[in-house]
Amino acid sequence: MGDTKFRVPRQLHTSLDQSDLMKKPACLTCLVIGVLVSSPAYAIDPHIRRVEEGLLPIAASQPGVPANIEDRMRAYGVPGLSIAVIDGGRIAWAKGYGVADSVSGHPVTPNTLFQAASISKPISAIGALLLVQQGRLQLDESVNHALRSWKIPESTFTRDRPVTVRMLLNHTAGLEHVDSDSYPPFSEGDRLPSMPQILRGEPPARRGGVSVVSIPGGTFVYSAAGYEVLQQLVADVSGQPFEQFMQAEIFTPLGMRNSTFAQPLPESLRSVAATGHYAGGERLPGRFRVSPELSVAGLWTTPTDVAKYIISVQRASAGIAERLLGPTTTREMLRPGLGNRGLGPVISGSGQSTRFGHDGFNEGFESTFVAYEHQGQGAVVMTNSGFAFMLIKEVLNSVGRAYGWSDYGVTAQQPPSANIQQQRVSAIPAKTIATVAGEYVLGNTRIILYRSGSRLLLDWPTNGVAEVFATPDGRFFCPQLTFSDVGSPWLKFVLDKSHAVARILAGDDGSIQFERLNGS
Repeated sequence: MGDTKFRVPRQLHTSLDQSDLMKKPACLTCLVIGVLVSSPAYAIDPHIRRVEEGLLPIAASQPGVPANIEDRMRAYGVPGLSIAVIDGGRIAWAKGYGVADSVSGHPVTPNTLFQAASISKPISAIGALLLVQQGRLQLDESVNHALRSWKIPESTFTRDRPVTVRMLLNHTAGLEHVDSDSYPPFSEGDRLPSMPQILRGEPPARRGGVSVVSIPGGTFVYSAAGYEVLQQLVADVSGQPFEQFMQAEIFTPLGMRNSTFAQPLPESLRSVAATGHYAGGERLPGRFRVSPELSVAGLWTTPTDVAKYIISVQRASAGIAERLLGPTTTREMLRPGLGNRGLGPVISGSGQSTRFGHDGFNEGFESTFVAYEHQGQGAVVMTNSGFAFMLIKEVLNSVGRAYGWSDYGVTAQQPPSANIQQQRVSAIPAKTIATVAGEYVLGNTRIILYRSGSRLLLDWPTNGVAEVFATPDGRFFCPQLTFSDVGSPWLKFVLDKSHAVARILAGDDGSIQFERLNGS
């Protein structure tokens, strides 16, 4: 059960030591810091320094002691991060940190493109709602009246209540793929399916077709399938490919010059695009995945461009004339329904503290945005790494403190453990690490726990590496697991009769079991 009895992933040998999860970008980070210090905006706006130097680590040996953003990036093994901050109804500042690619060393800038993942959904929703506002789509009528290339199969579920645009937007349509509503990504060079092929479940699509599995409008279930139907609906009604419609009708009017739904990413944009990484520094094979489901996870963009979308929504909600959605449509979009969903965004808070936002998770990329509907404030943070969301949370918390955000808390739909501000932690004893180290399985996922110097590290496929800590109450804490299939940072090691760890209990209630593989 020592270090030599199981496989250690390749990137861990090259990227990790006792003090950092990722060392390679450190010198480049110093270069970026020098550029930032010399910039006029950095010298004029004291908020920037307060944000950058005011992160409170969620796993903290000394709670209350702040850290800077570069140190926290290294602690999480995140190569690059980009941020845009909104204050007073305008973009106050935007900056990049670290590197866009851990091999080339190209620095992140405000113009570096990132995969937005599920932030694609609220952006796509604007396109559909524009067609509603123009009278070309009806929000509460059957989408089958407008679909041309494919139609939702009729069933006993749709006999009395058809699927509507509103239901597609707020995840209450009851739509799923026949086999699964998971999202199997494509890679560079793969033959990509058309959206009708995806909806019908025909090759080269990798899932079964889409159908209604519950009464439409009855329950909230987060659904990629619903946004696939929305993508085809926008294309059918507009008479244009979805990506062309969004470029002409949404991105150009909003001035989102660094945004595209083109998949695969055009060659002309690859030099300004970030490379996806696993936490710890290993690049994704081929740099990034390809997403033919454009409205689900296919957007390439920057925090600055997402901030332009946010400001347009804030202005329209306030009754200020905008080029796209008017006040009535915008306020309807931001009205929370089942599951705290608006028509695209997630809605949190209430009254003057009402916020709209969305998270995004693609392999190798994690991001989020949060914005106050009525206060002209918000922020967008994008990273090129798995297991990055707790870093993003630390950054947003720092922004909120620096700018005095009102009643800021976790976004609705995030796990309860996301409320943890700081947890006092300590290193795990060497004897415990030796007992725990090995390979474990959770369903079809194989997880490795192993020793690196004096620390216990966890390697999770498609996410990367995270450190596990001890807590004063005898539990074990891995903050990155909060935004994983586990949905909680808490772990408990269960011993067998020989005092070896037989399984690991995870989750807030310990109901999730990692079973140890024999011989590891």
